[in-house]
Amino acid sequence: MQTFLIERTISPLFDPSNPDQAALHSRWAVDAYQQVGAVWYGSVVAGGKMFGLVSAQDETAIGRYCEILGIAPADIVVRRVETLLGPTVAMPPNDPRFRPMRRP
Repeated sequence: MQTFLIERTISPLFDPSNPDQAALHSRWAVDAYQQVGAVWYGSVVAGGKMFGLVSAQDETAIGRYCEILGIAPADIVVRRVETLLGPTVAMPPNDPRFRPMRRP
């Protein structure tokens, strides 16, 4: 499986700040990703767009997801994630290679 960063425009018909709409659209996304054999880790809304992380066999699965939900190709940008960073890869502070950050 590969991991992808998905950038989407938000439809004017969808208000992500409305809990009912967010719940419905999230259900549609979960179901569509399951249909194409992908795993959706979640999304965030920032700057008037949605950004999500998805694992899929390849980028064609993302295309099938878009077809299922009627998302136009012009409304989505798919980027393959090269490296995952975060708490799950953080070095433990007791690791002998650990050194404190240098501050200017």
